[in-house]
Amino acid sequence: MKYQGLTGKVILPGDPEYDRARKEYNLAVNKYPIAIVYCFNQHDVANAVVWSRMNKVPLRIRSGGHNYEGYSTGNGYLVIDTSCMNDIIVNTADNTTEVQAGTRLLPLYKRLSEYGYTFPGGTCPTVAISGLVLGGGIGLSTRLFGLTADSLLEAEMINADGDLLTANSNCNPDLFWALRGAGGGNFGVVTNYKFGLQKADKITLIQLRWDHNVLARNKFIGIWQDWLPNLDRRMSSFSGIYKRGAWMNAFFYGLPEEAREILGPILDIQGISQEVIEYVPFINAVERIGAIYAKRDAFQAPGRFVFCHFTKRQLDNLGTIMDRAPSETESSIRVYSLGGAVRDTGSEATAFPARNADYIMVITSSWEKKDEELLHRVWIKEGYDYIYQITEGSYVNFPYDRTPCCEEAYFLENLPRLQCIKQRYDPHNVFHFPQGIRLP
Repeated sequence: MKYQGLTGKVILPGDPEYDRARKEYNLAVNKYPIAIVYCFNQHDVANAVVWSRMNKVPLRIRSGGHNYEGYSTGNGYLVIDTSCMNDIIVNTADNTTEVQAGTRLLPLYKRLSEYGYTFPGGTCPTVAISGLVLGGGIGLSTRLFGLTADSLLEAEMINADGDLLTANSNCNPDLFWALRGAGGGNFGVVTNYKFGLQKADKITLIQLRWDHNVLARNKFIGIWQDWLPNLDRRMSSFSGIYKRGAWMNAFFYGLPEEAREILGPILDIQGISQEVIEYVPFINAVERIGAIYAKRDAFQAPGRFVFCHFTKRQLDNLGTIMDRAPSETESSIRVYSLGGAVRDTGSEATAFPARNADYIMVITSSWEKKDEELLHRVWIKEGYDYIYQITEGSYVNFPYDRTPCCEEAYFLENLPRLQCIKQRYDPHNVFHFPQGIRLP
């Protein structure tokens, strides 16, 4: 294989850096690309796309390497890696920021906080902006400011011919619609983003835990789902249950006294073992939640949209699933709040398919030893099969390789329109992966 024509930094099998470079955030993903190209600019990206077509080598796109099923890499593929493209420009005159594809969330939060801005991004500090925003993007500011994609004003993308396209509400508006919720790996390599920004100084950070408390675990999701529909949109919550307890993390854009009132039904769950309700600078809240995440581990984490109110029997079944968990602490069922600004934005505005969902439910487990992997995957499959029956549609940023009819699951009623846009912008299906949008 000749690699002339590739620019940037090219890593090949046999190079000292190859084994590190091929690894993803999820250590359960173990693939061997034919080459990894670290791109430093749009020219490098375009050259990589053109080279892959000329040499008939399929490609994958990687920014932060956080695709949970490893669809940003593959055996024998060319990996176009944009992680070195991480410039951030803050424009205080019009409250916008220009961000390159490989920018990680924590550096982005830090840069924006220097100018007094918040940002409706995710909670894992090492996630890159591309995967987050192109799938929609949820976090602890979502109910107030909307999805990450709802703040996107413009994107730049290298298409299958190696040409640079701009997408916004006036230029390639159909592509702009598609990129906001279905853009990950489907239409081209998105390299640059422009976002609108909101000002924020201090917020209330909420961290609650009920450890070694099965009674609290059994009550938690039922109380949480009753509390969520009328929740003040200034509060967003990521919460969950595990084998012997429950937890809740939240941001509230207001004062602790008011937060405590809003949290009344949650705080009434007896046996709380940690109670943090503190008024802190936004960046401090981001850092404290980010510190919870593992640097890297092996895991699986499929997620589904919840539109209904679960019955007591359904909640009991979720508890039974947790009783069978393979790990005391590393297996969980998690809930991520939607509603508020997400629901306000019309269902036609972007390709994100589930504006009216109440929340996202994820079943997840992580393991340290290879010989434990099957046990965890079997538990996930059994739990997922039940959760699948009581939910509707899957969140593309929590993918699962066993999702039935995956295109319909990820994009719901938006799929036919997305297939037409795929036909227009990638007619030869250059950008494909196992759960990507197929040509009509």
